[in-house]
Amino acid sequence: MSNITTSKSVTADGKLYRSNAIKVSRAILFNLGIWLAICTVGAAGSYQDYLKNGDGEPYSLIWLRWVDNHFPLMLLSSALFLSIRRYPQLIGSAKKIVALYFALTFSFFPLHILFCAGTLPVLGGAKFKLLDWMNFFLHTSNSKLFLEYSWFTGTFSVVIAVCAWHQGRARAASLQLAETANLTLHLALEQQRLRAIRQQLEPHFIFNALNAISALVRANEKAVALSGISQLSDLFRYALSASDKDWVTMEDEMGFIRDYLALQTLRYGDRLHMQIVGDTLDVMQCDCPPLLLQPLIENALRHDLDCHEGKSEIHLQFSRNQNQLNIFLRNTVRLDAAKNPGLGIGLVQTRTRLELLYKGHAKLMSNRSETHFELHICVPLRHPEN
Repeated sequence: MSNITTSKSVTADGKLYRSNAIKVSRAILFNLGIWLAICTVGAAGSYQDYLKNGDGEPYSLIWLRWVDNHFPLMLLSSALFLSIRRYPQLIGSAKKIVALYFALTFSFFPLHILFCAGTLPVLGGAKFKLLDWMNFFLHTSNSKLFLEYSWFTGTFSVVIAVCAWHQGRARAASLQLAETANLTLHLALEQQRLRAIRQQLEPHFIFNALNAISALVRANEKAVALSGISQLSDLFRYALSASDKDWVTMEDEMGFIRDYLALQTLRYGDRLHMQIVGDTLDVMQCDCPPLLLQPLIENALRHDLDCHEGKSEIHLQFSRNQNQLNIFLRNTVRLDAAKNPGLGIGLVQTRTRLELLYKGHAKLMSNRSETHFELHICVPLRHPEN
């Protein structure tokens, strides 16, 4: 196994080395091509000037002089590009760029002038002599030095600009990858949180539904309990199928709610009075998360009917405008009723689900008075695409 891993590592390193070698070769060839194009165009302009002045110097010699004069700059641009590619921190700040510029000014530029002074007489047909070379260097005009320094400065500026552009693209690509990875991780965490919420809601619903059946059994209502078990199986079937979905229609959700209320009616009898208003056809076609309303209605039952022997009224109302679906849930409460501790997860988990699913485009507001507990849910008509 170790040999296989080592072999794969060597192969990967070899591919990376070949890839880098190809990139370096392309950079050098591109740089050489740019300089040859500059020399060719420049030599053509000089050749036309010589023809106007009646000078018959061949174009090839003029071109060779241009190439010779700019050969050090060709080396500079290639070496500078490869060095920055290898050590990008060389241009990590404006101070470093200025320091690099002056370092090359005092190291490379004198060598560039020495090279031009030593090779140009030879290209003119003269034999190389050290004394002549020194005289050429010492008597080079200021305009010639300024021109060469301008070429050096321009070369340096272009290479730095190209390298900075490459680094900017690399940083942008790296940032994009990091943002994508972060969003993917964030999405995975949100999906995990939603799954955890569902896993808490479903046992909570099952637990309370079984409590309703057990209450009928304890009350010796065996026939009613059997009917409740049959209805409970339908509720479980919906809960299991909905657990694999992120969205259902309000029609599906309300069908489940009516079955759930029918089961609870077997337990509470005429103590439970449920009023549903506004469940029109257009409202029923809206999207909603599965098991959205059941925990809220369960809260109304546990914190009202389970706390006293009297009657209770639950009012569920729907309305919609252009882009929003409004759900209003109200149930009676009694100040003198004993408090039911319960688990207290229905309202909290519902609010968390809405925040995760709708990304801030849904609201859940609650209000309690002396006689009523009210909930107002506002969600978009259609679920988000992502």
